[in-house]
Amino acid sequence: MTRYRYQVGGSLRSNALSYVERACDSELYQALKRGEFCYVLNSRQMGKSSLLVKTSCRLEQENYKCSVVDLTNIGSENITPLQWYKGLVTDLLSGFNLFHKINLKTWWQEQEEISLLQKLSRFILEVLLVEFKNEQIIIFIDEIDNVLALDFPVDDFFAFIRFCYNQRAVNPEYNRLTFAIFGVAKPSDLIQDKQRTPFNIGKSIQLDGFAIDNIQPLADGLNIPGHNAFEIMRHILIWTNGQPFLTHKLCQLLFDLTPKINATQSVETIVKDVVINYIINNWEFQDEPQHLRTISDRIIRNEHIAGRHLEVYQRILLGEEVLVDDSREQIELLLSGLVIHSQGKLKVKNLIYEAVFDLQWTSKQMEKLRPYAQKFKAWIASGQKGTEYLLRGETLEQALTWSYSKRLSDQDYRFLTASQEAAKREIQKDLLAEKQARYLEQEKSQFVLEMHRLAQQILANARKTAKKNIQKLRLARIHIISITFIVAIAVIILRFSGVLEEIELTSLDKLFQARPVTTVDPRIVIVALDELHIQQYGQYPMSDAILAQVLQTLKNYNPKAIGLDLYRDLPVEPGADKLIQIYRTTPNLIGVKKAIDNKIAPSPVLAELKQVGLADQVLDGDGKIRRALLSIEEDNKITLNLGLKLALRYLETHNIYASDLPNHQIKIGKALLTPFHSNDGGYVRADAGGYQILLNFHGTQKQFQVISIQDVLKNQIPADLIRHRIVLIGATAESVNDLYHTPYSNSSFDNPARMPGVVIHANIASSILSAALDGRPLLKVWLHQIEWFWILLWSGMGTLLSWFFKPLKYLLVSILFLILILTLVTYIAFLLGWWIPIIPAIIAFLAGVITQIIIITKHSDKIQLSQIVQQLIKFTQEQPVAGQIAIEYLKQSESQENQVLIDKILKNNNY
Repeated sequence: MTRYRYQVGGSLRSNALSYVERACDSELYQALKRGEFCYVLNSRQMGKSSLLVKTSCRLEQENYKCSVVDLTNIGSENITPLQWYKGLVTDLLSGFNLFHKINLKTWWQEQEEISLLQKLSRFILEVLLVEFKNEQIIIFIDEIDNVLALDFPVDDFFAFIRFCYNQRAVNPEYNRLTFAIFGVAKPSDLIQDKQRTPFNIGKSIQLDGFAIDNIQPLADGLNIPGHNAFEIMRHILIWTNGQPFLTHKLCQLLFDLTPKINATQSVETIVKDVVINYIINNWEFQDEPQHLRTISDRIIRNEHIAGRHLEVYQRILLGEEVLVDDSREQIELLLSGLVIHSQGKLKVKNLIYEAVFDLQWTSKQMEKLRPYAQKFKAWIASGQKGTEYLLRGETLEQALTWSYSKRLSDQDYRFLTASQEAAKREIQKDLLAEKQARYLEQEKSQFVLEMHRLAQQILANARKTAKKNIQKLRLARIHIISITFIVAIAVIILRFSGVLEEIELTSLDKLFQARPVTTVDPRIVIVALDELHIQQYGQYPMSDAILAQVLQTLKNYNPKAIGLDLYRDLPVEPGADKLIQIYRTTPNLIGVKKAIDNKIAPSPVLAELKQVGLADQVLDGDGKIRRALLSIEEDNKITLNLGLKLALRYLETHNIYASDLPNHQIKIGKALLTPFHSNDGGYVRADAGGYQILLNFHGTQKQFQVISIQDVLKNQIPADLIRHRIVLIGATAESVNDLYHTPYSNSSFDNPARMPGVVIHANIASSILSAALDGRPLLKVWLHQIEWFWILLWSGMGTLLSWFFKPLKYLLVSILFLILILTLVTYIAFLLGWWIPIIPAIIAFLAGVITQIIIITKHSDKIQLSQIVQQLIKFTQEQPVAGQIAIEYLKQSESQENQVLIDKILKNNNY
C-alpha cells in the first residue's frame, strides 16, 4: 500500500495521493489537446512543476508524445548560444528517447552551414515530426526565467515558437506540434518585440491557490484523533490562503506532530500553535526547504530598488489602498508571491506572510537602507539625548530629501525632528550673537525677544502684501504667443517621432468600439467553414468534390458574385475534374492568392481565367488590421483585393464603374478613394506600399449574414438569401488560424477576440459598396498643415486658459470641460468619416497649461521675493534691528539660489 506523503518543495509525482486538482489542470489539459500554445508564468512554489508533471503524464497515457526541457539543466552562466541551442536539442533527443536512432554529433555537423535557430527548426521538422509521424507532440519548457540571466538575447527562440504556430496554415504537420512554457517572469520580460512574441497568440494559464472545495486529497492524509480532517484543512487555508507550498508544509507538520497533539484542544488552537511555533517564530532558521527566504531575497536583493519594493509593501501593511498599476515594483512583489491582485488592488497573500513580513521586518530592512544609520543608532543608544549625534547642514538636507514620500518609524521621525530643532537653535544662536556684537547697547534679553517677535511679524506682513500684489501679475501677450508656438512645435516633433503612434492607434480602436452598432449588411452573405464541418468530415482543406458541390449549389441561386477565400493552389482529391469544370463555368467566381511574404499561388484555372483577388492583409505594429490593401503591382500588372474585386462586380450590375482622378484618387459611384500615405492620421512612417486605404469597418461578424457550409451542402437555405448578393466562402474555424486582431479586439487580460479573414474581406467589400451606393463616408484624414494648425490651436487654448483662470479649482474644471469637448468633437468627426488624432491635441493643450503655469510661477516667485526684500529694506530704515533680523529669517527660509538673489537685491540698494 502506498504510504501517504505531502510534498514540501519540488514536484509531486504524477500518482501522488496528495495532488490537488485545480481549475488550471483542466484548462491546461484541454488547451494542449486543442493544440494551443500555453504559458504558466507565476511566482515560485505555486505548483507549476507539479502541474507540468501531472499534465504530461496524463497526456502520455493518451498516446501523446511529451518531453520536458528544464532550462536549469542547460544553465545560464558562462554559456554560449551554441551550447544553449545544442543543449535544447540534446534534451529533446533524450526526452523523446531518440538517442538510439539519431547520432547527435553527426547530425549536428551535417547542419554546419545554417544558423543555430535553423538547426533547431530543422530538428523539429525533419526529426521529431518524421520519427513520430502520426502522434501529437508536446514540448514542455520549464524554468523559462533562466533565459533572463543569459549573456545573449534569445528573442529568436520565442519568435520560433510563434513561427511554428503560423506554419500550421502552410504545413499541416505543424498542427501536431504544441509548446507549453513554465516559469517566474512576465511575458514582456522574456521578449519585448510585440510583432514576434508568441504570447499574444498563446493562452495564459492562471495558477490560483487551493480552495476549500478541492482540498480533499490533502485532508485524506490527516488523522488527528477527535477532529475532522476537513475542518483542519479549513483552518489551514485560513492561514495559507491556499498557497500550495505552505499548505503542504503545514499538512506535513500536522501529520508529523499528530502523536504530540493534545486532542482536547480546538482545531483553531492546534493549527495556530503549529503555524506560530514551527513556521513564524524564528522563521529564518525553520525555513527548510527554503520558501520565506526566497520571497525576502527577491524583494531586497537589489539595493537600488529595494526601498521602492519595501515602500509599496509597507503601504499595503498599513491598510492603504494600493491600486494595481503594473509598475516595476508591483510586478516584482507579485512575482515574489508576497502579494496578490484583489479587486484591482494589492493585498498580502496570506496571514503567514503578513506575520513574517510585518511592519517590524520592513522597518528593519529600511534601517539597513537609511543613509544615517550609524548616527541614528548612536542617538538611540544615548537615550535619545545625545545632541552630538544629530544631523546638521548638508547631511540633514540629504536625509530629509531621502525621507520624503517614505513612511518611517516613529524613532526616525523623532530623530529627524530633533535634528531640525537643533539646527534651528544653532541658527538662532548665531544670529543672536551677531546682532549682540553689532548692537552691544541692546543686550537685554527682553528687547532681543521683542525684536525677534517684531521681525517675524514684519516678515509675515511683507509676504502677505507681496502675495496679494503678485496675484495681479499677468504675462505679456508676446510671451503667451511664444509659449503657444514652442509647445505646438514640440508636440508636432513628438507626433512625427512615432512616440505617440501606439496610443493614437489605440484611441482609434476606442472610436470604432464606441460607434453605434450598424445593421446587418443586406448585400453580403458569408458561407462559414467552421469547426463543426472540419470535425464532421475530418479533413482540411475540404476535398474538391465537396467544394464543387458547394459552388454548384450557390451558383444555382444566382448570386451577383462569389468570393472563394480558400487557398486552392493544389488539387484535393477526389473531385478535381468536377471542380475545374465549375471554375470554367462560373465567370462571377473570384479565388484568392497570397502575393506578399509567404506567397501562395492561386488556382491555376482561376488564374488562367483572371478570376483571382488578393488575400493579403496589412498588419500594424501591434498586429492589428486597420487598413485595407486594395491592390498591388506585379510584373507591370495590377492585382486587386478580393473584397474590392467582389464590390466592383456587384457595382457593374448597377452600371457603376471606377474612374481615375488626379493624385491617385479613384471615383466609384458616390465613393472617393484616397490612397493611404505613411504619416496619415496617427501613423508615422508606416508601410504604404501598394494602394491602401484606411478601413472603415462595417462591423464584426455579427453585422453580416452568416450561414454554415453544412446548410449549403444540405440545400437548407432560402433562395432569397443568396440571390443577387455577394457570397463569400471562407474559414471561421479557430483551428485554421485565419484570424486577425482588429480595432474590435477589446481585451486587456484574456486573449482578445480575433476576426476571421473572410469577415475582413466582407468589411472591405461592404465599406466600398456602402460608400459607392449609399454615400457612407470612407475614413479620411486631414492634410498635415491642418493637423499642425489643430495642434497649434489647442496649445494656444491651454496657454490662454491658464492665463485667464488663476484659482486652481476653476482651472481644473475648465481643463476637464475642454478635454471633454475635444473628445466629443473627435467622436462626431469620426462618425462623419474623419479620423482626427486626439492625443497630440490633448498633449499640446495640457503642455500649454502646464508651461504657462511653470513660467508664471517661476517669474512670480522672483518678483514676489524682490517685493518682500524691498519692503523689509524700507522697514529697516524705521526699525533697524527688527528689519535686519527679518531679512536674516527670510534668507534662512529660502533656497541657496534665492539667498544669492536676496544678497544681490540688498547690494543694489546699497544695504
